Amino acid sequence: MKTKLFFLVSLFLMALTSEKSIGQSHLSIEIINASSLNNNKLGIDTLQKVAVYLPPNYDSSNKNYPVVYYLPGFTSTINEFLFGEYSGFELQKVADSLIERQLINEMIIVLVDGNTFLGGSFYVNSSINGNWEDYIAYDIVQYIDKKYKTNPSPNSRAIAGNSMGGFGALHIVMKHPDIFGMVYSLSPGLFDVNGILKNRFLTSYQNLSEIQQVINKYFGEPELNEIERYKYLTANLRYGPYEGYLKGFLLAYGSAFCPDSALVTPPFFYLPDTSVTETNINEKQFKCWINGFGGWEEKIKEHNSNLKKINIILDCGLNDGWITDGTKYVSNLLEENQIKVNTQWFDGGHTDNLHIRLKEYMLPSISKYFEIQTSK
Repeated sequence: MKTKLFFLVSLFLMALTSEKSIGQSHLSIEIINASSLNNNKLGIDTLQKVAVYLPPNYDSSNKNYPVVYYLPGFTSTINEFLFGEYSGFELQKVADSLIERQLINEMIIVLVDGNTFLGGSFYVNSSINGNWEDYIAYDIVQYIDKKYKTNPSPNSRAIAGNSMGGFGALHIVMKHPDIFGMVYSLSPGLFDVNGILKNRFLTSYQNLSEIQQVINKYFGEPELNEIERYKYLTANLRYGPYEGYLKGFLLAYGSAFCPDSALVTPPFFYLPDTSVTETNINEKQFKCWINGFGGWEEKIKEHNSNLKKINIILDCGLNDGWITDGTKYVSNLLEENQIKVNTQWFDGGHTDNLHIRLKEYMLPSISKYFEIQTSK
């Protein structure tokens, strides 16, 4: 009887020990004081949301954890990656499952909300939108390192993103190799030498003409609250017909890459001349438009030494139009400049495989990078 009782007690204790070792992950949405966004012209809130995933054994462990920072695409919010809006992808469930099956090691995952009422910040510094690059590289990283048990080394930090976020991740990492050691850029917004002419947001005469008419009609009247009117005028662009989406994208892109601090009325940048066509583009006048998603020869030359310090993965569908072309172009440029890059291709378009790439490729690749760095 004593032997049987001892056996049952042992099983019970083993069960408790097993349950404790597995633990429970935690997901929270937190508010960060984004001081780098102070004094932006659009009145974008300097209190910004981030989602923070803590792995199952975080509370019971004394170890410091690596961190991956993820940047969503244009018009996307962090909620889309938390509650299954992207083909059922739910960050906490996915990360828990991968950890349980030992496909990834435990890590902290931070989702950054880079959205604005225009649809997106492009994660760059802008006098119109605020300094989003600085917000991510400094405000968020310092907040996470201060509040959580992190390993504060670039070898234990990765930055990733898709679409606009894929561009943003690559843009930020090439300037801050002292902060991030790896980038995983998914379906990134990258132009090849002709990319801006392939994207209709800039070359559509109708889009440019209609937006200019709206600006002429509604702005420049002192008695109006121009920012609120701007929000009202742009509110439906992103969710209407594709031509409306292109107009919204144009306004967001211009705010990010072509700000003019001398202008005092929206949109705070000069729209391209409506005479622009595929055979008539003034490269000097439109350099900021070309160099937003483009200008990679100059960027790689300027940041060559930084890029050589980074573990770079580009991940793109073969049927993603100008993004496919741009990814091939940038990948080739990196290799030509003796910068190591792992370019992965899949059969698909822009978002149809996103949930699969996140779960089966991005997170395992980042985990492997962290593991290799730890073992060195």
